Amino acid sequence: MLVTLPSLRRQAAVIHPGSCRSSRGDEGIVINEWWANDPTQRYWMETIKRRDYGDAIRAPHRKQNGAAMPYYELVKFVQDGDVIFHWDTDRPSGAPSAFVGWSIVDGAPYETDSVVYSDASPTSGTEALLRDYTALDELLDYNEVNKRFGEVRAVRDALAGRFDGLLYFPFNIRKDGTLRAGQGNYLTKFPVELLAVFPELVTDRRIRSSRSDSRGARSNGALLQSQEIRGERRQATEAGYVADAKVRRAIEMQAVRQAIDYYELQGYEWVDVGASQPYDLLLTQPGVLGERHVEVKGSTGEATTVELTIGELDHARNHQPTDLFVVSDISWRREGDLVVTDAGRAHLIENWSPRRSSVKPIRFRHTVPRGVDVG
Repeated sequence: MLVTLPSLRRQAAVIHPGSCRSSRGDEGIVINEWWANDPTQRYWMETIKRRDYGDAIRAPHRKQNGAAMPYYELVKFVQDGDVIFHWDTDRPSGAPSAFVGWSIVDGAPYETDSVVYSDASPTSGTEALLRDYTALDELLDYNEVNKRFGEVRAVRDALAGRFDGLLYFPFNIRKDGTLRAGQGNYLTKFPVELLAVFPELVTDRRIRSSRSDSRGARSNGALLQSQEIRGERRQATEAGYVADAKVRRAIEMQAVRQAIDYYELQGYEWVDVGASQPYDLLLTQPGVLGERHVEVKGSTGEATTVELTIGELDHARNHQPTDLFVVSDISWRREGDLVVTDAGRAHLIENWSPRRSSVKPIRFRHTVPRGVDVG
């Protein structure tokens, strides 16, 4: 979504934590959308043997024996900006299965006739494109995952106590005290609570502070690093879009640092929640009830418009007070392998809630009609 600045009026909505929604897929499978009312639950795990992870997630409508599979059907439920963790089960030289990297869902899922089985026969199915594939600096393999059996089981049990029905949990909890990715469970729901169990998936270079909230976020005193997981948060503007992912992250973190400096001068305490929430900073003031949330955007040009994910847009409309903190004209340069940035011009929109008239869809997916082969 493209939003024109500034935006005004609040539009209230009610979210009921703990409630579920069931949706019937095209193959007659009822999917238990236990995550539907929680915008933080935007993570998934792809269990894959192919070498092309990071290109797209894709699944046939049915197995080769004709049976419908909920773990195939889940591909239809991912959204633009969701995070996909890739669990590779076919590692070289018999190495154990491992998390190898993550990608971002790029647009809405769509129907295709070119899903290919292992025997190379194409069939109809669902596909969602991915972008910004990022390999983990260090693989998180099966042996390391199993060391955290108790913590993983605790997350599963807590969710099972809150929600009825299938959780589509990424790991089977086995009686022998081990975890296994379910055989045939191609796409599973990766609860945000597991990020605290596997912080390596958020960023390999995460700097831990002495204080963190229940979501595992960093707080005052933490050294801000370029959080790899922020890749899905499109901070660029039409005027200042930068294609290089490393430069984009550096520009965003420059904007976040400037926002933190500003709010600290106003007497706020802050928590950086950008890795787990659809906004960047959670602010509180001593002796004052309530929270203020801040969406931060950075640009190398004049930021008269910014791009928002649907999660960012919904959150800004549903939670007040929310501020939009925009930093324009950020300059950058390379020094060896580093990207160095200089401060830009900051612009603040307090109590920000995007109006419908200021938001314009900018991405569409078109199914190509049948034509004539000419070559």
